[in-house]
Amino acid sequence: MIDPNCIKQFIGILGCMTKLGKSCILRITTTDLYFIVRESQTISASPLIWCALDEGHFFSEFGMEGLSTVDNEIYLEFVAENVARTLSALKVSGTAKSVKIKLTKKLSSPCLTFEIDLPSGTNHSRLVVHDIPVNLVPRRLWNDYLEPEAMDPDVSVHLPQLRLMKSIVERMKNLANMATVHVTSEGLLTLTVETEAVSVTSHFDNLHVEKKSIEKEEEASVTIELKRLSNFLGHEQLNPQKVVCDVLQSKLMHLNFLSDSYTLQYFLPGINDQ
Repeated sequence: MIDPNCIKQFIGILGCMTKLGKSCILRITTTDLYFIVRESQTISASPLIWCALDEGHFFSEFGMEGLSTVDNEIYLEFVAENVARTLSALKVSGTAKSVKIKLTKKLSSPCLTFEIDLPSGTNHSRLVVHDIPVNLVPRRLWNDYLEPEAMDPDVSVHLPQLRLMKSIVERMKNLANMATVHVTSEGLLTLTVETEAVSVTSHFDNLHVEKKSIEKEEEASVTIELKRLSNFLGHEQLNPQKVVCDVLQSKLMHLNFLSDSYTLQYFLPGINDQ
């Protein structure tokens, strides 16, 4: 990567992955990179985050050789906390001339190696190298990380400004652990917390409706964990072109960051569905 904006955006996306999950899968294909975080490590666990990055947008040079010509992909797993030091170096190096990411073998262990080329006065530069230990995911487990099937939401709307919504969710967290999200096909979204002492509702109206369901109800609601929602809304620096909120009655809140260069999906299961 040599484009400063691409480097900054990549740092933001990687940071989002490491804050929302303990471990992360990196899937590398000839055209895209995918970051995948699951609810847990059990086989039946549903995806929590699915992020796809366009290789052509982020990288000026890109080369990979997968498992075979038939299965020309690579699946790696890394622990989130191991990435923190690398992210700190990348953030400090806001003026990095380039960032190269390589799959290497260090001390008999595979690593994802970040080579950060930093300017160092006059015409000199210095190379900062960070090795992130990874586990190679065997072919027999690849199907555990398939792309989530397209969902058919009851109601789908565009979220309001993330920073505004984040500030409201933060205040609600002081009152309760859970909130009920209610959306209508008229473009109304409400967030409600209820305790024995108080009931608080925030209203967002005139939202763009992505899809109006004909055969289903004209509204839908789901109860979700406020901490999880707050963590996700804290990534407005990713500058998505739009964020679509899909609600499947009582079961799921699906948030989708959409951009020309990446998509990031976040799955929040309904509390009663866990």
